[in-house]
Amino acid sequence: MNQLDTNTRDLLVSAAKSAAGALPFVGTLVGEVIDSVIPGLRIERVVSYLKALDERVGALDEKLENFQNSLKSEEGLDIFEEGIIQASRAVSEERKQRLAHLVANSLSVDQLKYAESRKLLNIYNELTDPEIIWLIYYSLNPVVSKGPHSDWVDKHPDVLKPISREMGAPQEQHERGALQDSYKLTLSRLGLTTEKNRTTNLTTLGRLMVRYITDEES
Repeated sequence: MNQLDTNTRDLLVSAAKSAAGALPFVGTLVGEVIDSVIPGLRIERVVSYLKALDERVGALDEKLENFQNSLKSEEGLDIFEEGIIQASRAVSEERKQRLAHLVANSLSVDQLKYAESRKLLNIYNELTDPEIIWLIYYSLNPVVSKGPHSDWVDKHPDVLKPISREMGAPQEQHERGALQDSYKLTLSRLGLTTEKNRTTNLTTLGRLMVRYITDEES
């Protein structure tokens, strides 16, 4: 690594530590961790993620002490570091927000469930944004009138609207349909959904994932 690269890295680390230090809930807890994690990562994504994490931890109120204790353990530190690594590759703000939920919920329980949290983080890392949208879609109960289910479809029509593969449809439409099929297959392959009588439902693992990445309560 040349001197310019070294200086750039040091500037990024310094900026990240300064940003973390300004966060009221997790700043003092994570500042020192950044020294060994941040080099080479995309700083703007990490800072955005840390802000989302801070907001989530701040909303947990009485569980802040659990977060502090978890971060002092080797297992909790690994969960936190994996969150930063994934955040550095997260392009959409929604993905960083859900990742912050996953990490905050993992580290804020009374007793850290390391294997469970690490597994969910690994699965989350495999999912694309459209696949996460489909996962949440399957968690919403459809109703006859307007509701969260139909609102979710309206919010993500390019991902969730059915795509016709009828004869004579443009090739691009067939390709979009093939991609949509692949999103659903990935959820099934990872054990997040199951199909019965042509109806797709979340598995227990799928419901657990949705609970970790959203505000949904147990």
